[in-house]
Amino acid sequence: MKNQNLKHLLFNKLRLISFIIIILLTNKVYSQFIITGKVEQTDKNKNQFTEVLLIDKDSIIVKNGLIEENGNFTLKINDTGVYTFKVKQFNHFLYNRNIQINSDFNLGTIVIENTKKIEEVIITSKKKLIERKIDRVVFNVENAIATAGGDALEALKITPGVKVRNDNISIIGKGAVSVMVDDRLIELKQEDLSNFLKSIAADNIKSIEVISTPPAKYDAVGNSGIINIKTKIAKRDSWNANAGMTYLQRSRSEGSGFANFNFNKGRWAISSALSYRQGGLKIDADDYAYFQDALWYTKSPQFVRSKRFSSKFGVDYTINNFWKTGIQYIANINRSKLPGQTSTDVLDYGSDTVLQQLQSNGNQNRKPNFNSINYYNEFKLDSLNRKIILNFDYFNYANQDDRYYEGNSATTTPYQQQFYNGFSLNSQNINNYSGKIDVEYPLKNINISFGGKIGTSKAKNDMDIFNSGLSDTPVISFPSNSTRFEYTEHIQALYASANKKFGDHWETQLGMRLEAMQTKSNSISLNQTNNYNYAKLFPSLFINYKSSENSSFALNYSRRIERPSFHELNPNQWYINPFQKLGGNPFLRPAFIDNIDLSYTYKALESKIYFSNEKNLFGQIALADPVTNEISFTNENYVNTKRWGISESYTFDKLKWWTSMNSLDISYVKAESFIPAIQRYQKGWSGRFSTNNDFILNKDKTFLFNVNYWYSPRSVDGKFYNIGAMGNLSASLQYVLMNKNLRISLKVNDILRTEKVRQSSTVNNVYQEGIYYMDNQYVQLSMSYKFGNQKIKSVKRATGNEEEINRTGN
Repeated sequence: MKNQNLKHLLFNKLRLISFIIIILLTNKVYSQFIITGKVEQTDKNKNQFTEVLLIDKDSIIVKNGLIEENGNFTLKINDTGVYTFKVKQFNHFLYNRNIQINSDFNLGTIVIENTKKIEEVIITSKKKLIERKIDRVVFNVENAIATAGGDALEALKITPGVKVRNDNISIIGKGAVSVMVDDRLIELKQEDLSNFLKSIAADNIKSIEVISTPPAKYDAVGNSGIINIKTKIAKRDSWNANAGMTYLQRSRSEGSGFANFNFNKGRWAISSALSYRQGGLKIDADDYAYFQDALWYTKSPQFVRSKRFSSKFGVDYTINNFWKTGIQYIANINRSKLPGQTSTDVLDYGSDTVLQQLQSNGNQNRKPNFNSINYYNEFKLDSLNRKIILNFDYFNYANQDDRYYEGNSATTTPYQQQFYNGFSLNSQNINNYSGKIDVEYPLKNINISFGGKIGTSKAKNDMDIFNSGLSDTPVISFPSNSTRFEYTEHIQALYASANKKFGDHWETQLGMRLEAMQTKSNSISLNQTNNYNYAKLFPSLFINYKSSENSSFALNYSRRIERPSFHELNPNQWYINPFQKLGGNPFLRPAFIDNIDLSYTYKALESKIYFSNEKNLFGQIALADPVTNEISFTNENYVNTKRWGISESYTFDKLKWWTSMNSLDISYVKAESFIPAIQRYQKGWSGRFSTNNDFILNKDKTFLFNVNYWYSPRSVDGKFYNIGAMGNLSASLQYVLMNKNLRISLKVNDILRTEKVRQSSTVNNVYQEGIYYMDNQYVQLSMSYKFGNQKIKSVKRATGNEEEINRTGN
């Protein structure tokens, strides 16, 4: 009854919002604002092909025109807001000013001197690599040498404040994040997310936004924030295309190619992208389990062979000045094979004698497919830039994951040989439907926004499992057990947010988001049904004080949630070998995180102190049985964690030929476990240092060089794992030719082979240690070419099912 009342309350509120929208739509006000002024130039190029431009906050030119012979100009626009006014001549900018348009605006007389020295001026101006806004940090990838020829995942590895370890993405000093592309959340996790990002060419990325405290309009999921990857945009009425290929050599070779085409003319905008990647890599894994009677040492290298195809196609149509609509389709197809040979030695502590040896041959075949469709409408309500955005979304994730193994076990005293065999065939299918509404309603002195979202997800897993255990004779019979797990989830959300400036120094933004969820999981084979419902508030607050032109203070707070992925809830177990098995937990509950930070920025230096309180965190733990020597990998809510930290970042760009981004983070972690299998407390330090350096080697800026290095000392992670020291040194050389349309790049990654993961933990008084290397040392040669009109604008948008895709979890 309580859940029904909650759902009725949320639906009533959504109906109220719809009613407000109808009222707003029936009260449109149309007006036009005129910007006038005069440009005076003092040299011989006076008023020759001099252009004036108005650019909006998304760096899009909304109006432009040539000045008259006497220097006068007039621009007409329909929307209020903050714009950048620029004067341009012979493809060089001569004047720059930010203006607020609420009515007709006269810029007066603009005097420009010494335009004959334009070449010198343009050489000394450089776009910032890092920009800081009230709720995010922006890394301008298009200016970074190290990302050329790479992909989005490689770009994230050099993004300030972001850490990528074994393809798992997090914010330094904090936990995991959600990842968006062009304001659209990619709801995949771990391996599938990394494969998706590898299909995006870094040459097509404009910037990466690190949103550590997301505003209320975004889903509350992601315990330390959101990373938003923005692709390049430009002018209307043009087209462009970009194509490239890459060859990469490590222990195995890999090749990839991509092509993008964008068209924007009149009312139509079309965008498309294709990419294909094929190759392999070797994963080295060494695991040690120190049982009471013996050490179990397992060496399990895997040779990954994969094929990945990705495509995106979108069409947008402007019906009139107040209504835009569009549809977007994304497809991602992966095929991978992971054969491997595993050997386990059971060693006597005193003599290092091999007491028992297991030899296994295994293979894993994965066939994940991802399809997503978005249909959207944007309604502009009036000339004050008030608007409504409606999104309707559907995505499907399907994966066939088959694992096989066979092997034998031999003991030395007395000698005995036994055999084992097994497999697990898992068919997973996830469907999500969602609708989302966002209203932006700026007023005279305050900007407000509000909206809501409704979504439904249904997941189904069908499994066939067989594990022979140890047998005295070769296994010839393979009777399997069939299991099924079904999961249904309903989510409703409402939010409101307000932003206001107080004079020239203060700015604040306050938001509140209400999210409710109802879930039902059903394990048919175990005859087990579980229900879980909740409704929670997620506030956010941003306060910014600009003490001078070059310095500012900022205080940020937000509450976040981390939900289990669908596969982490699946209780059905499957075997790796007779002594190791994996399974999910239908009783997993969400984790809740409070983040707060205070920062001070002076020119290119930012100093920050932060604190996070993470409650009911969940994760995979290896439950070792000291009696049977078996290890069961399962998921548990098991820890509360608190983090205190400081960070420093500085960008050096005083020299024309050298730009250096440097960061240092130090944090102290205190964790408390609430399950008996793990020690009660963990506390300790963690840290990370990074420096990324771009060099221009010649006057024409056609030879570019980059050196990137990061180092992390031994640390604790707040989930009862101790992490060993690791680092990475890489270098890139780039040659630009053919009017900067053709780029050839050579990169060497992990030169010292130090990006090796070492982690250890103690569970049930059994100390376990793992050492893993993901074949990060490689040489990469790439080439890309841009042609057509380089000023195309691809229309980008946010969609409604932004969180569910991220939890497919495979």
